[in-house]
Amino acid sequence: MDFEAALNDLKDGKIDKIEISPENFVAFQRAWHDFAYQNTVQGVAHRGGKVTYLRVK
Repeated sequence: MDFEAALNDLKDGKIDKIEISPENFVAFQRAWHDFAYQNTVQGVAHRGGKVTYLRVK
């Protein structure tokens, strides 16, 4: 998955959420680190290491 594109789509309202599994977290974290609009996205942690990222309204 192209996490950079997904984060931009989430920020722009093209998608509603991004669900990250523990297996994909490290790859996602690299894109998150470089994402300039972190304040527009909120992560919600779930049991088992899954995280859902949502656009802040």
